[in-house]
Amino acid sequence: MFRASAFRLTCVLVALAASGTARAEIEYDAVLTTDLLHNKSGGLREGSRVMSNLDLSAAWQGPSNWDGFAYVLADAGGGFSERYSGDAQVVSNIDAPKGVRLFEAWVRRTAESDRWSVTGGLINLNGIFDVQEAGALFLNASHGIGPDYSQTGPSIFPFAALGVVGDWQATDTLRLRGGLFDGVAGDPSHQSRFIGIKLSEADGAHWVVEAEQNFSRGYVKVGAWGYTAETERLDGSGPSHANRGQYVQVKYDFYRPDPESDRGLSAWLRWGQANEDVQAIETYIGGGLVWTAPLAGRDSDAVGIAIAKADLGTPYAAAQGVALKPETALELSYRYAIRDGLSVQPDIQYVQNPSGDPDTKGALVLGVRLRVGLQAFD
Repeated sequence: MFRASAFRLTCVLVALAASGTARAEIEYDAVLTTDLLHNKSGGLREGSRVMSNLDLSAAWQGPSNWDGFAYVLADAGGGFSERYSGDAQVVSNIDAPKGVRLFEAWVRRTAESDRWSVTGGLINLNGIFDVQEAGALFLNASHGIGPDYSQTGPSIFPFAALGVVGDWQATDTLRLRGGLFDGVAGDPSHQSRFIGIKLSEADGAHWVVEAEQNFSRGYVKVGAWGYTAETERLDGSGPSHANRGQYVQVKYDFYRPDPESDRGLSAWLRWGQANEDVQAIETYIGGGLVWTAPLAGRDSDAVGIAIAKADLGTPYAAAQGVALKPETALELSYRYAIRDGLSVQPDIQYVQNPSGDPDTKGALVLGVRLRVGLQAFD
């Protein structure tokens, strides 16, 4: 699930159709995010790492309510959590295996009334489902998509899968979504392939549904997901057909002086659960507070504090032979906008019981995220 934007190069090309009345618009973007992280103490070992993520995208808006999107990722320097902090939730949401990949490539048809749409192709599931809007400020991956869900390997950053998604505006405030995806995202045997698509009957399918109820100061989302293929139980007792789970999240705006602006104080809370017989993380709860434009005249700045707590299931602990404890990550972050398209974001995280191991000291991670943007023209 990738939500950062930094180096932005935008150009808009307008092509007139043969009739001279229909218009197609293509917008190109290049986005670079760089994280410098240092594990100061605890975790697996002290050390630093620089990670970067470059995404190139093209969004097409065509006639007759058709649009499309293509998105290429280039990742470098991943492995910080695996090598240094040792946490299961991943302290940086751009931590990924090295490679250049086609991440998204889809087309969408929207009804004239805008009440429904259907999208098909390579789709980032987390761009539609389980989106934690207030949590987008933070580096920790759990505030992009819950680890109870992401651990199962759905179609999210950095590996996508073929799928189809339907979206229906049932009422003025209720929105329903449903998606069906290939059961395995990418090609696990060739993670650096540009096009990581490998279809197999044994992979089965992955389904997800979500209902979003909006109200004047926020929303409530309720979702459920599952896989049709068998998954081996962690205790070695054989396959299971119950690889599924559910989640709930709530966002509330405590203070919003201008409904058309992001300024204000928002809070969110998310809970999720997976089947502990087949997944390591059984339950998760997380959330936090985000204050956008905390200082007068600095509308693009944001400061926030967040917590993410993952409980590892009994079967997984038994398989590891250790009495595991919950992994809890605390994060404090401030995004300082130097100018349009250029920001620096100091970040502090403390991870208690990395990967649930009570014998591993809590990891103190100091970091900074750099976002550089250049907009050519609109």
